[in-house]
Amino acid sequence: MINVLVSTTVSQGAVPGDFCWVPEGELVARYGMVCSDERPDGSGCGCGRAFGGLRTHKSTSTAMVVERDMTEAEWRAELHRTLVDTGWAKWTPADELAEWIDELVQLDLRSAAQIPVGTVLGRLAFHEPDGSLHDMFLDRTALMNDQSPRGESNS
Repeated sequence: MINVLVSTTVSQGAVPGDFCWVPEGELVARYGMVCSDERPDGSGCGCGRAFGGLRTHKSTSTAMVVERDMTEAEWRAELHRTLVDTGWAKWTPADELAEWIDELVQLDLRSAAQIPVGTVLGRLAFHEPDGSLHDMFLDRTALMNDQSPRGESNS
């Protein structure tokens, strides 16, 4: 059993611009690239707020930490399949792909292991002027009591 991130509609709409195109409960990760349009205030195209679905390859701005009956190796295999299916693996040398998967294990699985099950997360990722990437989780659990529809959702 490991803690993983899954798509959730909990707190969807509590933040302007929310979106959810991933079915509830699907494994998600931060495998997409973040463009230069993303800003520290969360404005931009949305790629810096997106978690990608590992099956549908669609995106959501909300994820929940859950305990799942799977191993890290199984999660890695799911991620690898996603990177192959979405074309990233075709253009990435095998050694770089392995490093990328290792980085995502650190970013998502190691982080999820430290976060209580049931925590609802958002994401904020953007590039600094020097090109460095900031990519962090935002705890949205406090927003769970406010379910008024103010954002975009298609789940």
